[in-house]
Amino acid sequence: MHFNNKVVLVTGGSRGLGEAFTRELARAGARVAINNTGSDKSAAQLAAEIVATGGQAFAAVGRVEEAGDLVGRVIDHAGQLDAVVHNAGFVNDKTLRKMTNEQWDSVLDVHLKSSWQLAQAAWPHFAAAGAGRLVLLSSAAGLYGNFGQANYAAAKMGMYGLSQTIAQEGASENITCNCVAPFGATTMNSANLPDELKAVIKPSYIAPLIGYLAHRDCTETGSLFEASGGAFKKVRWERSKGLRLDRDKPMSLADVAAGWEKLVDFSESEHPANMREALRGLYEESA
Repeated sequence: MHFNNKVVLVTGGSRGLGEAFTRELARAGARVAINNTGSDKSAAQLAAEIVATGGQAFAAVGRVEEAGDLVGRVIDHAGQLDAVVHNAGFVNDKTLRKMTNEQWDSVLDVHLKSSWQLAQAAWPHFAAAGAGRLVLLSSAAGLYGNFGQANYAAAKMGMYGLSQTIAQEGASENITCNCVAPFGATTMNSANLPDELKAVIKPSYIAPLIGYLAHRDCTETGSLFEASGGAFKKVRWERSKGLRLDRDKPMSLADVAAGWEKLVDFSESEHPANMREALRGLYEESA
């Protein structure tokens, strides 16, 4: 699969997971806009290295919280934008009882709010090109929670809800959006990991999925994936068949208590694909 000089913006694209994504996309023929905040020269250095080996890349310095300006600089430099991989982020950990408003807001802004802003800024360029691909980097912390990361977990799970809405609103204009929850060894998360594990969870083992989801031929949208160590898995909602009380009779909490084992029993389960299916499965008698 080749990107045929399509322009892909990778936020946080100069180090860690982002660097692996950048290199994968450049190998596949994309012209990669490598974003970092400008606090170091890593984006320019990586771009120069890619160009020296026959690829196409350029530095796109800017804060993702100022997405409109960032996308504008990419357009000014490259004249187009075909996909965005939103990888930039950081952690600001604290237990919920001790977390400040600033710690909450700073993490939500970089991960979740900027996802919305990037999508909004890129949208008209995607629409003009007849297609657009958004890949948002979520996290297992969002799917399953993690001690001391209330802000990060909320942001990362929020990205999945956002991606499903973008998928619905973008369907008529061939704009897709998917989330990936990766686990790869980076300087941010691997200081205490054993070398044996680091060798198994290299960022390069995640990059092929990111590249595919950013490609125009990929029509998957509104989906969530986990990726690590060369394993790629799609995640979906599952709910129990559940407890259905008789609406023609008075209901009480005692009825819920009496039927609790049935309510939480997953021996039979459902997999609603959208909100309409989910709600109909609750109120329809035949469900």
